[in-house]
Parts: sequence; C-alpha cells; structure tokens
Amino acid sequence: HDFGCGKGYLTFAVHDWLAGQGRRAEVTGVELRQPLVDLCNAAAERHQLGGLRFDAGDVRDYTPAGLDVMIALHACDIATDYAIHTGIRTGAAIIMCSPCCHKQIRPQLHSPGLLKPMLQYGVHLGQEAEMVTDSLRALLLEACGYDTKVFEFVSLEHTNKNKMILAVKRAEAGNPAELLSKIQAIKDFYGIREHCLETLLKADTLLPA
Repeated sequence: HDFGCGKGYLTFAVHDWLAGQGRRAEVTGVELRQPLVDLCNAAAERHQLGGLRFDAGDVRDYTPAGLDVMIALHACDIATDYAIHTGIRTGAAIIMCSPCCHKQIRPQLHSPGLLKPMLQYGVHLGQEAEMVTDSLRALLLEACGYDTKVFEFVSLEHTNKNKMILAVKRAEAGNPAELLSKIQAIKDFYGIREHCLETLLKADTLLPA
C-alpha cells in the first residue's frame, strides 16, 4: 500500500518493478482526492495493469484488509505518523516512509540554554525538529518490534527531502521497556509534550501506557 499516493508515480513504479521481478503483487495506492484516484485507476485500466488499483481514503482512518508492505513518500507532517501507525497496527512486514514537514514537534521544542546561540538561526531549529521527530519515529518502530534504519536515499541535487525510514518486522518483538525509557528521556530533554505516533500507538495499546 502506498499512502498519500497523489498522481501515483511511485505506485506505478513499484508495480512495474515488482512485475519485472516476476512477482504477482497486489499494489494499492491510497489518496484522499477522488479526482486523482479516478485518474490513476483509469490509467491502470487503460494499460491493463492487473493487481494495481487506487482507493479513495484518508490515512487517518483507512483500514486495509491486508498489508505486507507500507510505503509513504512525503506524507506531510503527522500524515507520516498516521501512515506508520497503519503499518504497525496491520502488522506490515516492511514499513518505508520518506517524511516531510515537521510542524508538530517544532513549536514544542524547549532546548537547553546552551543550545540557544545555535538555534537562533531558523534553519538550525528546523533541522533539529526534523532530527528529533524522525529519531522518535525510528525508536517507536523499534519498540514495536521493527529493526529500523534511517538514511539518505537520493541525491540532494534532486530533492532535499531525501531521508528514508525503513523498518523490517522482527520475528520476536522483544522487550520495549528500555527503548520507551530512552524515548521519554529525549522528550523530557527537549520539553516535548506529545509525539503524534506515540499517541496513536498508545491509544491502540500497541505500546504500554
């Protein structure tokens, strides 16, 4: 499933790549805007691309019947958290997302006085918010039983939104207590009151309260 697929460029590319590998995969793009869903479905039908379809849905409440791989490319701000949450609660084997915008955490940050001279420059504050937001996402995925990596996946000459969070489900979830302690310590250090993904996971009792 590709959440927030827009015009489906990535969705079509994933379907084509899987077909080229000899795999008969069911690929679904999920998009809020119905005109884009209709456009993509028409293109898939016109080119007779079996196993590819597009659904109209909101990432906040879309519930797929089954999901093996969840991908989300530049789902804005907390839409990334909702996409990750969907992947976790449906037991996706692989979760891949390239986040963009980090609006929820930035206004919450209360960095120690020692860092204020650095963070008086807006660009640095934005980079800090991005690092903290995505680090917490990665740690929360780890706490939910995923081996997680964060890395750059495309050259900066193409886009500055080049960060990828890749999570692969482990056979055994393990004990998240230590990770949850580290997450709380980071939140305390920066004065973060709420991280959207953590809130969603706790509401579904996917993390200890």
